[in-house]
Amino acid sequence: MSPIHAAREYVLEAVQKPALASALPDSIKFKIRSAGIWVSRFRRVGDLFAYLKRFNGSTQDGLSDEMRALGLQTFEDIVDPFERRFADWVGDRFRASDFVIGETYSSHDILIFAGIYDTRTEGMLVIESGDQPTAVVIKATMSGGKYNNAWLEEGRRLKYYLKSITRNGVVQFGEHFKPNAAVLNVPGLPVLAFVRQAEGDPFVYAGAFSRQQMHEEPDGAKWFELALTSSDDLIADAGYVQQELQDRVVQASTRPRKERLARLANAPKKPKTIRTVSTAFVRNPDVVAEVLFRAEGQCEGCKKPAPFVSKATGDPYLEVHHITPLAQGGDDTVDNAWALCPNCHREKHFG
Repeated sequence: MSPIHAAREYVLEAVQKPALASALPDSIKFKIRSAGIWVSRFRRVGDLFAYLKRFNGSTQDGLSDEMRALGLQTFEDIVDPFERRFADWVGDRFRASDFVIGETYSSHDILIFAGIYDTRTEGMLVIESGDQPTAVVIKATMSGGKYNNAWLEEGRRLKYYLKSITRNGVVQFGEHFKPNAAVLNVPGLPVLAFVRQAEGDPFVYAGAFSRQQMHEEPDGAKWFELALTSSDDLIADAGYVQQELQDRVVQASTRPRKERLARLANAPKKPKTIRTVSTAFVRNPDVVAEVLFRAEGQCEGCKKPAPFVSKATGDPYLEVHHITPLAQGGDDTVDNAWALCPNCHREKHFG
């Protein structure tokens, strides 16, 4: 039995079967059956683990209390034993690079990748890391859908309408809506496109696209012109690439060493290259200079002298770190910054 089959069976036997055979009200059994549909759709153990963790600490509108009152286990109760039982596979999650152009995927597959477990979710999904968008997933229906999405050039250039809402009978294509803003404001943000011809058809992965421009029609409708990014010259968000590497390192570290050595024996010695883009803040140089002046060559974290002298400036080498990160709304001020040695700086980010 494969790891994912064993994991799904564990959840079924530990939670779902006992609950459905119990004296729970039909209304709660309906919710358990609905959750069971999701459990049956997972392809990777790590994705199923992420789904279970979202219940951890949640009362689910009293559902957990009613189950425990009957001596039943809940999803919350099996999170820790699940992690111990499937420790070698909890880091194995579906990633953007696992999608294959031309292959078909269900709505459940796409939503599981996005970490959204509601089939009512509409066509644009934002993937985030540390509250920052790293990709947007779009589900495009080409015929009979809400909008006239269309190929401008088959397989390479896509016309896709912005997320909209209708208020008082007026359709609004708000550029500030979260998925629209992500595509508009993050240069080179990967847009993972899943396309189907009509409602009811399976989605086909068309590839990673990037925004070329936004168009506005006379009636106020707005659409993105998206261009396929060549797989040999992929443009990706730098943070997304780094996060994906970290996730894969965790996955590689949790698998048997024998498997890792076998992969290393056949791995290419030269890594492939891609182009990345990143979003940076234009920082105030006076803040940096003043914080370094205040530190007087001593790390404000460990209180030890700077580890070496900078070749560029001839001064003790320290790095200025924002206490509340700029990406989280922190101020670029002296009061919100420390001068840290490289070791303490890395500890603040990764410790």
